[in-house]
Amino acid sequence: MSADSVIAIAWDVLKSYVVVPIKRRFNYVISSKSFADCLREEVRNLENEAQRVRILAEVARNNLRNFYDDFTEWQQNANEALEEAGDLLGDFEKATKTCCYGTLPDPKCRYQFSRKAEGRIGVIKQLAQKCRGFKELNDISFSNPAPGDVTAPNPARREGKGVVQSTTATASASSASTSNELSDDGLFKSRAAIIRDIMVALADHSNSVVGIHGMGGLGKSTLLVDAERRIREEKQFDLIAKADVSQNPDIKMIQGVIAHALGLDMKGYDYESVRADRLRERLGNEKKKVLIILDNLWEGLDLKSVGIPCGHDNKVMGCKLLLTSRDRNVLQREMGCDRDFFLNRLEEKEAKILFERIMGEKVHNDEFRPLVDEALRKCAGLPLLIVTMAKHFKDATPPEWRDALNQIGRSTNKGISAVINTSLQLSYDHLASEEAKSLLQLCVAYGVSNPSVENLVRYSYGLGIFPKESSMKEARDGLRTLICTLQASSLLLDNGGAYGFKIHDLVRDFVAQFILRDRPLLLLKDKDMLATQLQKERLKSCMAICFPYIDMKELPEELDCPELRIFLLFTNNESLEVPDSYFNSMKKLAVLNLTRVRLTRSPTPFQFLENLHTLCFHSCSLEDVAILGELKGLQILSFVNSKIQRLPKEIGQLVELRLLDLNSCPELQIIEPGVLGSLIKLEELYMENSFHQWNAVEQTPRTNASLIELNHMKNLCTLHVSIPDLSVLPGDLNIEKLTEYKIQIGHLIDFHLWRGLSNYKGSRTLELKLNPTNDILHKGCIRTTLHIIDDLWLDGLNGIEQSICQLSPEGFPQLKRLHVQESPSIRYILKWSSLPTFKTLEFLFLRNLINLEKLCHNDISSKSFSALKVLRVDSCDKMEHLFPLSLLRELPQLKEIEVVSCKVMKGIVKDDDCGQVELRNLHVLKLRDLPSIKNFVVVGTAPSSSTSDDQVGTQLAFFNMQQALVSNF
Repeated sequence: MSADSVIAIAWDVLKSYVVVPIKRRFNYVISSKSFADCLREEVRNLENEAQRVRILAEVARNNLRNFYDDFTEWQQNANEALEEAGDLLGDFEKATKTCCYGTLPDPKCRYQFSRKAEGRIGVIKQLAQKCRGFKELNDISFSNPAPGDVTAPNPARREGKGVVQSTTATASASSASTSNELSDDGLFKSRAAIIRDIMVALADHSNSVVGIHGMGGLGKSTLLVDAERRIREEKQFDLIAKADVSQNPDIKMIQGVIAHALGLDMKGYDYESVRADRLRERLGNEKKKVLIILDNLWEGLDLKSVGIPCGHDNKVMGCKLLLTSRDRNVLQREMGCDRDFFLNRLEEKEAKILFERIMGEKVHNDEFRPLVDEALRKCAGLPLLIVTMAKHFKDATPPEWRDALNQIGRSTNKGISAVINTSLQLSYDHLASEEAKSLLQLCVAYGVSNPSVENLVRYSYGLGIFPKESSMKEARDGLRTLICTLQASSLLLDNGGAYGFKIHDLVRDFVAQFILRDRPLLLLKDKDMLATQLQKERLKSCMAICFPYIDMKELPEELDCPELRIFLLFTNNESLEVPDSYFNSMKKLAVLNLTRVRLTRSPTPFQFLENLHTLCFHSCSLEDVAILGELKGLQILSFVNSKIQRLPKEIGQLVELRLLDLNSCPELQIIEPGVLGSLIKLEELYMENSFHQWNAVEQTPRTNASLIELNHMKNLCTLHVSIPDLSVLPGDLNIEKLTEYKIQIGHLIDFHLWRGLSNYKGSRTLELKLNPTNDILHKGCIRTTLHIIDDLWLDGLNGIEQSICQLSPEGFPQLKRLHVQESPSIRYILKWSSLPTFKTLEFLFLRNLINLEKLCHNDISSKSFSALKVLRVDSCDKMEHLFPLSLLRELPQLKEIEVVSCKVMKGIVKDDDCGQVELRNLHVLKLRDLPSIKNFVVVGTAPSSSTSDDQVGTQLAFFNMQQALVSNF
């Protein structure tokens, strides 16, 4: 071998084992930045691919698909590779900045980084290359076979690979819907307030179902659009689905809408039950916040059939629901709403703004301005009608406006009136009970916007709306239920109070014109209408006639109304007389009300009314009512405020009578003996401010009714009676059997200064005027009643009792209102500390108690006044303060304080323990004519107190914790 060959071989060996490695190592040092750049580039490539596949995997999870093992393995490897690359780059940048104080490179550090980076680059390239093969759902996952499908998924492309069950995931929300705001500043104030309340309710973890109810045309669906927009803007929920349920719910459509919002593919799943199972599984595993909006529910929706998870208590799980319905009962009773909100009509200014936005400047034209006002009145604040009418009128001429408004007035079924009628017809048809429909018809026949609930009870009972065997109490309860049903359907409107309501003109006109088309009712509001309305062909089929206080000098000629069931005559003409034969043709008449008419002879017009069940004389002049005894089927008989002098024995023949009302008949002097006792089915007897001439039990011969007759009336449960003469009160009068009563005993009971100051109406009320010569409080019928009454009025206590609690050893556990006046023996209201005597008392009125010193003896209350809401004190001249601070702390419900004309009153509160004075719920504070008062709070004798009674500047927490500085009076 030549020397040159040996040298060449030696050089190759040296180059392979020495020079090349040295060069590579040197390259690692001088090219570390290039390795770092290359690694960053490959990391970006892999991240982009991973992001693409991550979205694909999200879709797979949302559709409950199962991942192949190799994909799951790739995901794990990719995540680890990206994490390691990130750490490597971070460490390199840190080392580069810190080595040799940042002035010289560290060859060892650079060398080590480059070698590791080179390895990571190769791994990441491989992972990115593999990821490019994951293009479709079937590349990474497969679906379980649908029920009934025996073909297993074909994993040919992943042969030999296992599967991993899908985990919980989320889906992107559907695009936000736009909102058609009604004003430049956003929502109207009334709508914005409800949306705020809805969002607060949805944010409350204790609420899973929130509802909105109101009549058709109020804008519930529009409100949902605005509420959804706000919810999306504030990101209150991650996923929102909204579906219109409507009268005939399409379950598959609802399921599809929810699935689309969740990103859940329902393709290939055609059976509702299978789709429900998929939705239930999806929502049951969801970690993000989901809101499902279901608009326009007409009846309860089976959430389980849709696929919305519910617990054993039907509590929604995995999401929250926001619902709308015309019927509040659907929300509360059938859908189990935790909170529901009533959407009312637009306020007058809001309605005008909405109308003007559509109409433009035209509304300000002098020619159109009065028509605009009339149109808005007809629309009644309903956004649907406002928008419809504004669009209809936008290009119309004044004659066209007037014609459309007349259509609404006549309730024709064309044009704008058709829109109103369609909406109301849907609500009416959806009423579940015929009784509710009958009551609505009766409200329309009544002819007034605010019908009397008491009159409705009496009319509906007479019409047979309730089952024949129903008691009066059952009828009252049933009526309240029906009123609530009609209010829930928005066919009656709330009007304050527990059962106050009113009926809108639109509803009245709709019912009169369309529901009662074949059985017309005549509301004769104008005497000029008599000639046109009282046509013979209409009268033949007429069901109801109402004269609501029109000016008539005489009744129209005899009416031929063979189908008439209701006749209501309200007049202010007390000289109006009813002819003897006036009702001869009205054989089916069931309800008759005559107000302010005169019957100078025996009321023969009623003798042939065999089907009459309710007969009401209000403020009438009646001379002889004996003929009424012939009305054997009469169930309700009322003489309220009428001039009647005698109740003859013939009235005792009315054995079907359930209610007799003689309230405010001061001229009634004689009730023949035995008449009341003969009314064996009577349940309610009203004689307040009326008959006073009761015979004593032992009086012989009896010339008048005796109170003992009431004991023979086995069905009597309601009694209102005045008994001025205490001597006629039998000791064994059975009051305990009564469920409701108002009994006034004694002469000159004068509480008029305090009447009407409280809305509370007790169901068991005693008003007692006492004097030293009687022992009324010791009579058995009174003594055994005190512990069950809820409303007690006392005047004239002047015996041995120093406190009210001494009157009843059992206390007053059900008393809600107590009024005491003119009782000089009373020094305290409560004397015993161990007995919670007044634990339910809400109203306490004290007047002219000249020796009253304190509410509680020794200032100890035993929480007896914990329910007190209103306290009024007048002319109690020995009281130096109302209550001590220790008692005040036991009055959490106190809302109103009134103190008047108390001469020595130094302060309202006595600070007996130097604590903080708080009146959190106080709304009304009236202090008047208190010449000795120095401050709201006066300091007692507590040792730690060093302030005098005339202190000023005491800090008090008034009116929902608002601070008030009381300095002088």
